Amino acid sequence: MGAFFDVDTFIALGLIGIVIVTFLIYRMGLLPKKSLPFVVGGLLAVFGIYLFRSAKRNGLKKELEKREKELQEEEKKLAEMKANLNVSEEELAQAQVELDNQRAAVKKAMLLNEAENKAEKERIDNLSTEETFDEFDQVFGG
Repeated sequence: MGAFFDVDTFIALGLIGIVIVTFLIYRMGLLPKKSLPFVVGGLLAVFGIYLFRSAKRNGLKKELEKREKELQEEEKKLAEMKANLNVSEEELAQAQVELDNQRAAVKKAMLLNEAENKAEKERIDNLSTEETFDEFDQVFGG
């Protein structure tokens, strides 16, 4: 999505447009007074659904960022273990592969959280580890 297309702005402008059109129709006398509460209720419902989805997405994003920080700390511990040479190279390689798999899972979850439709989610599910990292860097500018 380009820099000129912001979903929040688009939704806000859409709701404002609907309110203006509804007000004009009401002032022209084409909208009965009894139906005005239903129109307002519908607009509030759409706005409420948007707020709920936005809060849910932000919550998931924060949780995934927290998990990413935990993985970075684990990577630091692995670096310390390598420096101390208390771990064999094989165990270190195995731990590094496990860390990469966990990091790929977190990044894939973040990509799925940002996906807009089922086709995009299926495509993200089928990405390999390297493709997941590339896609993440492309989407989040990493």
